[in-house]
Formats: sequence, structure tokens, C-alpha cells
Amino acid sequence: MKYLIIVLLGLILNSCEKSEKEKSTVSSEQQSKSIIPDADGSNQNCKVLTKDKDLILNCGRKQIVYKNLIVNEMSISTELIQNENHSFSLLYELNASATKMKEKYDFIYSDQGITLVDKEIMKFGQEGLMINRIYVEDFDMSNKTYDDLQSLGSELPDNFELTKSSMSIYDSKKTLFATQDFQSTIENIFIEYPDVGQSEIKIINVESANNQAFALEKIGANEESKTLLEEITRQFPNRIVAYLNLGDVYWKLNEKDKAKENYIQYISLIKTQKKDLSKIPKRVYDRTN
Repeated sequence: MKYLIIVLLGLILNSCEKSEKEKSTVSSEQQSKSIIPDADGSNQNCKVLTKDKDLILNCGRKQIVYKNLIVNEMSISTELIQNENHSFSLLYELNASATKMKEKYDFIYSDQGITLVDKEIMKFGQEGLMINRIYVEDFDMSNKTYDDLQSLGSELPDNFELTKSSMSIYDSKKTLFATQDFQSTIENIFIEYPDVGQSEIKIINVESANNQAFALEKIGANEESKTLLEEITRQFPNRIVAYLNLGDVYWKLNEKDKAKENYIQYISLIKTQKKDLSKIPKRVYDRTN
């Protein structure tokens, strides 16, 4: 009888232990599944937020943490600026010296991670105001910290202005290709930045500008690419390839009518300038028929 009771107790204990193991296994499987990205690669559920010193990208059930990008100390502060079209900015304000500084980094994101698009550097002091923008190439943010970001563009010239305010715009090869003038006083520009209003971008090197716009489209920074290409086609209306590139960008942004208009203009200029019609990509005909 005692032996039978011992056997029954052993069976009960084994059953309980098995049940606990099954629960533990299910829990482990659920935790593993929680970091699997959405199957369709959609970015619609992605959002960026901050936690302590870290920047966090949440995309559905997938989370990517970027360490030590948020700096809030006595001499420096960080602001997260949410933008449209899967983009955001980080604005750092530095007050450690007589010359005040602001640095703005513009990013795009997808369920694959965060990519830096460009950096704007603003300095304000007794010498006046200086603003540079530099685009970057293939700058994946994996394992990058604020120290990695701060060195970008440090070799560019500081062109301070006392009576007016303008921004020098460089491509990823550090070639100056455009400038942008602002209407407000230099004091107000610094105080209100980055809300400085809309102003015309003046293209001074159209080839570099077009190459940069093409590079932006390739990494998915379509809004930024569109801005440059619209200025190129407005200021250089005979620049054939710009209409092709702008058509492609509009198509990706689902602005199909504008895309067709630019494809048609692209074909027209090729014919007018007697270029080789065989070089027209098949997608241009497919999208205009």
C-alpha cells in the first residue's frame, strides 16, 4: 500500500514538473517571437522614442535600441523632433563656450533600422552666425553614439556672417553645391532654429546637386530628394536627367500624376536635344501609358 502511494505521488510530481516546463517553453517561444519583424516589412507601425540616454525604434514586434544618443547635461541638451514620412531629427544645443552651437541630425527609419541623412551645424557668437549642412553617405546608425555624430562636418569652413544669414550646403563628398538665404535677423534665426521658415535654395553646382538627390532617393530619403530635384528643374529647366529622377521620386511618394508629368518632360527634352531614345528606361514608358 505504501509503495502504491509513493508511485502515485511520483506520477503527480512528474506531471506537475512537465506542466511547468511546458509553460516555461511557451513563455520562451512568445518572448522570441516578440522580436521578429513584420513579414511584409511595413514601416507603418514604426515609431521612435527616447528612454533615458537611449533612442528606441519600435516596429511592430521588433525593437532596436541605439545607446547613448540622448545627452542631457549642464552644457548640452537633446530634443527629439518627430517628422512625417518615417523621419525624425535630433537637435543638440551646446552652451559650453561663448560661441553657442546647435546641431541638427535628420534621420529616416524603417523596420531595418535608422539611417542618418544629413547634419546641420549652427554657431552663433561675437563673429556672427554660421550654418552648414552636410549630407552623409551609407551612415547606418548601428553602434553609433553622439561622439560619432559630432565629428561629422568638423572640417568644413566656418563662414560667419554679421548682417545676414545663409546656410552652406555640401554633398557627401564635401562639395559645396547650394546655399540657402534666410530673411530674419541672425539672432532670431538662432533662437527660432530649426523653425526658420521656407526660403529658396540656390543651386551653384548642378551636377553635385543632382548626384546628391539621386543618392538620397536610393536610401529612401525621398522627401529630401524631391526638394533638391524640384529646385534643380526650376533653376535648370534643360537638365534632362533631373526630370527622370524627379519622376522616380514622385512615383515612390505615390504622386503618380506629377511623376507622369516629369517623365513626359524627360522624353520631350531627349527628343528636343536629339539624345539617344534607346536610353530611355522601360519604366518611363510603362508609367506614362
